Amino acid sequence: MTNFELTKQICEEIRTEYRVPCLPFALEKGETGITDSKADGVPYLPKDQPWPRDAKGTPLLFLAQINCTQLVPLPDFPHTGLLQFFVGADDLWGMDFDNMTNTGGFRVLYWETVDPSVTEADVAAKRPPVPQEYGSPVFQPCRILFGAPVQQGMTPGDFHFDILFVQKWNQKKPDQPIEKSWDIFELLDEEDDADALFAYHDEDDEDNPFHQLGGFPYFTQNDPREEDYSEMDVLLFQLDSDSSDRKDLVLWGDCGVGNFFISREALKRRDFSRVLYNWDCC
Repeated sequence: MTNFELTKQICEEIRTEYRVPCLPFALEKGETGITDSKADGVPYLPKDQPWPRDAKGTPLLFLAQINCTQLVPLPDFPHTGLLQFFVGADDLWGMDFDNMTNTGGFRVLYWETVDPSVTEADVAAKRPPVPQEYGSPVFQPCRILFGAPVQQGMTPGDFHFDILFVQKWNQKKPDQPIEKSWDIFELLDEEDDADALFAYHDEDDEDNPFHQLGGFPYFTQNDPREEDYSEMDVLLFQLDSDSSDRKDLVLWGDCGVGNFFISREALKRRDFSRVLYNWDCC
């Protein structure tokens, strides 16, 4: 077996052995109802709930809302109520590089029950003016349309993938040990298409954005959980850059991706007070 064949085998083993439920979704331009799953638009807020603000008192930007009745395929996720994501109106959209669970710049809210008497006009009246200097990564209101749930194999961006790959390689090739999965590029022939081995998508799906809840994450850079946030083991929500008819729907910096992580135990308790928020770009 060549080194290329062994690399392919190990990647397939990891993707087969480590699979978790994932609920992908697509974005569709258009208006939405107040309790619908959506990106941008007008979210639901209880009558006694003011518009969320950051630690400095600046109004947050509404990013997305999920109607949890659509999350039945995902174990441990709420299956009633609404889950919402707000981000900061600044140059980093509220992300804190030094403390990625610092909710001073973003917020994840969960409403277990919904008051049907709340109207869009009620919430719109609470919405402060949008800061002009920094707009939202979402360019226009979009419906979130969920696809069929899948059992997703571990993606190469997940920090566990590298650990598992190195372990498996060194067990099978003790005479050529590696420290990182990318070390195998030095062991492959020039004609070997090594990049395809560590691809996130199948070839037929390579243009699809990585919108999803659950499953394994996608990054344009590195997994921020590896050193200090390894307990954040659930991908709560991921919104990728996306476009339609050559116009941006979502754009994180230079075609990046935004993701939110939570520990499974906190998710089971419906405790969204400690969530890791990250976005990166090319």
